[in-house]
Amino acid sequence: MRHRQGRNCLKMRSQAAIVGVWVTFLISTMASGPVVSGVFRCPDGPGGVIFQQIPCAQGVEVELDVRTTEWVASPRGRSGQGRGSAKAGSRDQAALGRAARAERKQEQACWKAGQRIERIEAELRRGYKPSRGERLRRQRREQSDYLREFCR
Repeated sequence: MRHRQGRNCLKMRSQAAIVGVWVTFLISTMASGPVVSGVFRCPDGPGGVIFQQIPCAQGVEVELDVRTTEWVASPRGRSGQGRGSAKAGSRDQAALGRAARAERKQEQACWKAGQRIERIEAELRRGYKPSRGERLRRQRREQSDYLREFCR
């Protein structure tokens, strides 16, 4: 008799846990507001487009899915007023692409410098000849200087 009650108790606990998981899932999916309305796409003078919350004369209301929207930094030294030609925009995009590639390359170089330091320290812990130890410490110092100078 006692064994059966224990089994029923475990069964009820597992059912309660499953119900709790489902309730949490439902609440989290209902609470996230994926679509934001009340955003208007309006023409901006020389061929540009702006998005605003206030309706404009020639604007079209659009729905934005905020889960897939990302913020993009504007090019430096350029304000939102007085947009240039399409060629200037493509040059700006190309400059942003080059800057992003340079940043990725720098991040990779920083990561590699950190990896080199770890390898050098591992070799220093294993043991070495005096001349090799001096070279390893100099290399570690150079890599640390690089990290301090060029990496965050």
